Amino acid sequence: MNRRSVAAAIAGLLAIANFALAQDYPSRPIRVVVPYAPGGTDQQLRLLAPALTRILGQGLVIDNVAGAGAAIGTAQVKNAKPDGYTLLYTGTGALTVQPSMAKTPYVMDDLVPIGNVIGTPFVVAARPDAPFKTLAEMIAYGRANPGRINFGSAGQGTTTHMAGEAIAAAAGFKLLHVPFQGIGPAVTAILGGTVDIVIGLPNAIMPHVNAAKLVPLAITGPQRSDLMPNFMTVREGGVEMTDVTKFGFFAPKGTPDAVLAKWVAAVPEAMKAPDFVEATRKSFNSTMYLTPAQFRSVLEAEERHFKKLITDLKLDTNR
Repeated sequence: MNRRSVAAAIAGLLAIANFALAQDYPSRPIRVVVPYAPGGTDQQLRLLAPALTRILGQGLVIDNVAGAGAAIGTAQVKNAKPDGYTLLYTGTGALTVQPSMAKTPYVMDDLVPIGNVIGTPFVVAARPDAPFKTLAEMIAYGRANPGRINFGSAGQGTTTHMAGEAIAAAAGFKLLHVPFQGIGPAVTAILGGTVDIVIGLPNAIMPHVNAAKLVPLAITGPQRSDLMPNFMTVREGGVEMTDVTKFGFFAPKGTPDAVLAKWVAAVPEAMKAPDFVEATRKSFNSTMYLTPAQFRSVLEAEERHFKKLITDLKLDTNR
């Protein structure tokens, strides 16, 4: 038997094995890594998990693996066995910002997009005793006191970090960045008076706004949100900056197509569940389904955008 025949035989055996795996999949609980600390992104997944469990017939084990701006958890999934039993649920910045800013043990193409679930603007909020109460006042204070305003983010190289840097650059002043291992710890820090402002997910910030423990300054969307209609956009405040951050599922490269197909079908179906739709609205997040192809296109566009922003702001630590 020549080499070509051997290769064909091996490929055939692998195809049979993958088909058998997909036929039985899933036969046990599925680990989904969220590469941030609890209290932010994982809450989105916890709302969706019951519907996915009903559809897939197996439970999800949600595992928060925080650190290095989402790079640690993302690398774990990249290195996992590509059998559909270890997946990633993350903000796109883990794949489009981190590898552009610092050396990471993965690149975007190491993960296969399954589908986007959430698309939401960030909320910019201040502690009640900050020396400003509006976006305009914050900008004026920042210009008069360069580097005196510090802001908490979900981590170095996350999209929350990029949002703060972009706002400051567009408004013509300097912010002092304080990274945390997720938006949950950043919110805890501002509630304790450690940082002046926080930029992050509505579900992590809005409960404290509603309790008058944080002062909302703006949202980063291109227009006002129907979930937070009284909040002005950063652009309305005269700052040319917008950001709608996205969160979705990814699998390690090499995951069998038949396994991926089950998830590609399950995600949009789960997103239609009335309990998920209602709970998501109550958490001030907006659903945004993207097919794998649409998701890939968005990731590529974001990567180009963030590479330019990182270069312009001299934030690249790769060199």
